Amino acid sequence: MNFRNLSKSVFTLLTEPAKAWRKISHCGSKASMLNEYLYPLIMLCCLSSLIGSLSSYEWGFDGFYYAIVKTGVTFIKLFFAYHLSVFLVARVSPLLYADGENDSRCTALLTGYSMVVVLLLDLCLGLFPNFRIIGWILQFYTVKIVWDGVAVVMRIPEHRRFLYTMTVSLSVLVIPVLLGLLISALTKNLG
Repeated sequence: MNFRNLSKSVFTLLTEPAKAWRKISHCGSKASMLNEYLYPLIMLCCLSSLIGSLSSYEWGFDGFYYAIVKTGVTFIKLFFAYHLSVFLVARVSPLLYADGENDSRCTALLTGYSMVVVLLLDLCLGLFPNFRIIGWILQFYTVKIVWDGVAVVMRIPEHRRFLYTMTVSLSVLVIPVLLGLLISALTKNLG
């Protein structure tokens, strides 16, 4: 895992999304996105969740148990949020844009790289949970990243771009929240 390339990809997606999407569309593969970008970011989110949970509870078995459960919830939420989002976008794509081809590679790349804001906020909120309100506000930058990605990666025409962008953005933003609430409710009685 190359953290220099990971941080460079994240920084470029956040500061110059159109440039990042052009590079991704030309040389990006689903396997490299998963192994060099998404899974390392999920791992870092889990690590921050573990550290944040351990630092906010007293040392002992109960605090460690809570931290492990919270880390598991973070992993399951982010891992399945990506795969569920890809599934949803792939199924809705033909309905939104019947003229285009449903390329699973492009759908996976668009969805995975569009999760950059969600993943970074989850990383920060694992360590600093008091900034949750700021995190909710910053998540809306995802729409800008998706807007640029839809034009470059999916090649959606201008008249269908808004609806497609909103679908992908809502998928990337809402599914992790819903999965997090569901998994937290299911694991609430474990401790």
